[in-house]
Amino acid sequence: MVNPAITAALIAASRQEDVAHKIEARLKKAKAVSSSTAIALDLKDKEQELLDQALAGGTVKQGADGRYYLNERAVSDRAEGQGFMALLILLGVGSLLASLVALAAAF
Repeated sequence: MVNPAITAALIAASRQEDVAHKIEARLKKAKAVSSSTAIALDLKDKEQELLDQALAGGTVKQGADGRYYLNERAVSDRAEGQGFMALLILLGVGSLLASLVALAAAF
């Protein structure tokens, strides 16, 4: 049986990877890292959802003219937080394993 918290953490990490690889990579490639270098994005349906997530997370900003750029500070802050997320996942898995061992020992 898989712990729901671990599953949720893995799904969240997977979605963040989608954002990083699809939207952020486009902005990095175009060197859109400030409002003066912002670019317009032509997006498909699923990509619009990813852009909305990136905007909500603060890693992508929208200029007054509707163009988008990468918030490099937020991206680096997120990268630092991913180490904590990995540790949290490992602790959850360790807890699950300890529970299974305790149950097996009880029988």
